[in-house]
Amino acid sequence: MTLEQSEYQKLVERIIELLERHRGDPNAREAILSELRTLYKKIPIYPGIITELLPKVVQSTEMDKLKEGEEVVLVLRNGCIVSGKVAEIGPSEIKLVEGKRLDVSSLAEKVPVRREDVREAKVISRVVLEKEWPSLDFEEE
Repeated sequence: MTLEQSEYQKLVERIIELLERHRGDPNAREAILSELRTLYKKIPIYPGIITELLPKVVQSTEMDKLKEGEEVVLVLRNGCIVSGKVAEIGPSEIKLVEGKRLDVSSLAEKVPVRREDVREAKVISRVVLEKEWPSLDFEEE
């Protein structure tokens, strides 16, 4: 087996692992697949780097570490999943724009989410290549 074959095998295994981990979260799965597509178009000859970067697309975080402008997935205590971009952060709630619920129906312009209702928060990064390997980001300007 060549190095390229083993790296692709690891990439496929990582994709399967991530999709299984986020099985009940279509927003996180969509972000992972979208970023996989983007990374592969940018660096198709480096499957090992793609394998390393994919788990960084969706990561658990603490509520206090969320920042305005970040794309997030919030798993509420009642099991509902809400995603969107953080528009405002207040002491008792977070407002999201471009919000979606698990059923992927659009929500209001700004969605208030009470902090006490959030069981888990995840930050989505669609620029892991630029952050982790800027020398490999051959994006045309």
